[in-house]
Amino acid sequence: MHQHLEVRIGACPDYVWAVLTDVARWPDWSPSLRAVEPFDGGPLVVGGGVRVRQRHLPDRDWRVTELRPHRGFTWHGTGLGSASSFRVRLGRSAQGRGTDVVADLDRSGWMGSMLGAMTASTSSAHLGDLLEGLRRRCEAGQGRADRRWTGEGAPTPVGVASEARPRA
Repeated sequence: MHQHLEVRIGACPDYVWAVLTDVARWPDWSPSLRAVEPFDGGPLVVGGGVRVRQRHLPDRDWRVTELRPHRGFTWHGTGLGSASSFRVRLGRSAQGRGTDVVADLDRSGWMGSMLGAMTASTSSAHLGDLLEGLRRRCEAGQGRADRRWTGEGAPTPVGVASEARPRA
């Protein structure tokens, strides 16, 4: 099972990266999360891990398998008869203003496929909450941190709807 969402954020990629990799604070701006706990309490590192506690879904442990600073990361989780992959990629928007964020969630294995089908709408809603919350947090925070980024006020996305949306 594969889920894919994209969002354009009206903030510079470095700022989005800083917010995105502060995973312990995700519940502050994503309402579907109860807690995100790095295993060692520190920053994301390859081989490190996080426990994600979401509303209406079982807790899940993830291992960081790829980390490309300011470009993205990949987490993998395994369980009885299942494997999951969560991949996030960042890039400067085509218009040169803001950051495009792409998130993919994949589940495989006999149990992963079955549970994925049973929780698809909840998982999709949570993924949308995460990206929309990231957008709101970054646009508000970037505006406070650097009002000069767009000249005045909080930055705004250019030329697209500013909400998480499934890819057609």
